[in-house]
Amino acid sequence: MRKIVKKAATIFTAGVLAFGAVSLAACGEKFTPLKDAPAASAEVSSNGGFVVEKGDYVYFINGVETYTSDNTYGVPVKGALMRAKKSDVEKGENNAETVIPSLMVASDFTSGVYIHGGRVYYATPNSDRNMQGVVESGYLNFNSAALDGSDVKTYFNVSSNSTVYRYVEVDDTVYLLYVENSNLHSYNTKTDTDTELVRSMGAYVLDSLDKTNPYVYYTMSVTAEIDVEDSTVSRNYNQIYRVSADATEAPYEYTYSQEYLDEHDGEAPYLNLGTIVLDGIGSVFKDIPTQFSHEATTSDGKLSDTPESALGFTYTLQAYTNDGIYFTRSDLATTSTVGEDGWLYFLPESKLGTGWNSITGNKRGSGMEVVAQSTDNASDAAIFYRDTDGKHHYLYVSDGAILRADVGENGLAEVTRIAIGVGSATLSFIDDTSDPTYDYVYYTSSGNIFRAVYNGTADDYNVLNYDSNKPYQPVQILKISHAQSWYNFELSDGILYFADAESLGSSSYTYVSAVNLNKDGKLMNNAEIAAFNDEYEAAIGEDSYYQELTDDGKSNLAAAVRYYFYTGETQQFYDNIKEAEDETGKQNTLYSEDEVKSFEEFTSETGVKFRSDFITKLGKMTEADEESYSEYWKNNLQHYTAPTETSTGLPAWAWALIGIAIGLVVIGAGVAVYFVVRSKKKEEEPTKKKMYVDTTDDKDVDVYATDETAPVTEEEEAAAEETVPEEAAVEETAAEETVPEESAPEEAAPEEAAPAEPVPEEKPEE
Repeated sequence: MRKIVKKAATIFTAGVLAFGAVSLAACGEKFTPLKDAPAASAEVSSNGGFVVEKGDYVYFINGVETYTSDNTYGVPVKGALMRAKKSDVEKGENNAETVIPSLMVASDFTSGVYIHGGRVYYATPNSDRNMQGVVESGYLNFNSAALDGSDVKTYFNVSSNSTVYRYVEVDDTVYLLYVENSNLHSYNTKTDTDTELVRSMGAYVLDSLDKTNPYVYYTMSVTAEIDVEDSTVSRNYNQIYRVSADATEAPYEYTYSQEYLDEHDGEAPYLNLGTIVLDGIGSVFKDIPTQFSHEATTSDGKLSDTPESALGFTYTLQAYTNDGIYFTRSDLATTSTVGEDGWLYFLPESKLGTGWNSITGNKRGSGMEVVAQSTDNASDAAIFYRDTDGKHHYLYVSDGAILRADVGENGLAEVTRIAIGVGSATLSFIDDTSDPTYDYVYYTSSGNIFRAVYNGTADDYNVLNYDSNKPYQPVQILKISHAQSWYNFELSDGILYFADAESLGSSSYTYVSAVNLNKDGKLMNNAEIAAFNDEYEAAIGEDSYYQELTDDGKSNLAAAVRYYFYTGETQQFYDNIKEAEDETGKQNTLYSEDEVKSFEEFTSETGVKFRSDFITKLGKMTEADEESYSEYWKNNLQHYTAPTETSTGLPAWAWALIGIAIGLVVIGAGVAVYFVVRSKKKEEEPTKKKMYVDTTDDKDVDVYATDETAPVTEEEEAAAEETVPEEAAVEETAAEETVPEESAPEEAAPEEAAPAEPVPEEKPEE
């Protein structure tokens, strides 16, 4: 009953959302679908990533965007679905157009955009608001649209943006496989029916090479009395199953007590529509198997076949690729890792089907193949492949080198080093079809993209200085940097697609770009890639005019040359010059006349290479990013900067002069007050006797300069001081401390005050 309710609820949600999709243009931005689309029957390649080729077009997610951005239909540019003609990409032209103006932003970066027939299928953050008016962007909507962007349909949504999903096709019907709370679901887009394929599964693996593969492999635990309430009779071993997206019922009959079903509204305690692959049951349970062991039993309910292990096996799935599964198993009867515990096995799908036995399949030689006796190097970070003879190989990184393991009997391998100096590289994928001679492994190191040949002999890698061996030398592909924590970069028909993460100032715009690795209609080998890199270096690298200017200390002109390389334009250079001339009224304030002339000569030369000659930007930038990009180049070039002003608008040097003038005025005022007071004091004093001067010791004193007067008594001096105002007395004291003891004309300007003559020291009369 619960299962029926779940389906009904899902269909109801899908109906509501589909109705909302019809009126998207009414509640959001207007968007006009494209005029044409590739035929539904056109060939599709690289399905399920951020780039999908369909016919003559390349459909791609336009850069790295966050799921919390505005996803109102018609608004998104970055992160939206766009397309470009393959011929334009090959020629390095950017004529992209928007197909679906919604965010293609989900946190499962192993799955992206799918094209089946005449429709494109995708996941997009929910843009609806809850009762509080908050956009519930954490929910993920599953949609589809026609290849021209019309007829948008929304099927249903899930509560997590990180939900793992795949759009697969079986018998012309597209199914959406998705995992929710350890439960595997399949949604039929034709009938709007959701089917729960597996409940409470353990680990699972999806095909890493073919993302449209409808099969899923997973493990299941075993409980003997599962229909007994609070049963704890669990077995330690587990089982491996596989299920297809189009399954609608279990291939085996499961029975449960009616009492349990009545207490749980008819909901079974175990749900599994898959077919068993390997059964880890041990021989001790041969006579008491559970209903989850699906091989033949005797009339009295005992297993017909004897299990390989006494206590059983536990399986750990590692990968699903190369048309089979890679896994390890542990024998519960052993107490250490000695023996086959921890060995890596491979089980080809071709062995499954009629005649396959999930119990005897555990025996050596029954179908399982040993790939490695340890997963130290043969880990999930390695890349596994099989040659045309079916032999196993794998590539891995160790101690800054990439090594190839050629697997022999019992998983023992002969190892060849194919690249050194790779640091902590991450292997991405292999390409064994584009070149008839060389097989390539692509990898990243510090965000940069590299390529190495992995199918050479030991001699090919030992002598790399000869021309015949140069194609085996690993190469970096230009100096491009791919955005981390996003989809892996992709290769399709010799064109490398990546999210350009090169930093310009403090920003990395991370829009999708492409590098054409083809030359004369075929993929360039590593020696030709190295020559391609040399062309790039000649344009902007160590051998370039830009580097020559930098080495000569001409950084201003070097920045202008770099701007020209990146944009292919000159306008901002001249705009900055004009702005400076308009502000200052002067010429050559940013660049000298010779620098301008050199730039004009360089930009008028023919054959100058631009970044667009090597790297093609595919999509469109948002208005905000365009402004930021333009502002970066404006500021990166020499530009006019207005003088720094204080809060009153005066520069610092003006305040300094004002301070000096004020200081001089204060000093001058003090001197003036001193002499005014002194003059007034003399006018008010009574006629005194001429002061007696003793010239015995100083013959230079002019005793006839004034009339001789009698010495001034202390009472008279005190009375004179009382006639001076208090404020003047203070200023007089300050003046006496700062002015030399020389008299000066009373009317001199403060800043031009003449030094005062020395005042003779008064000596009391003896």
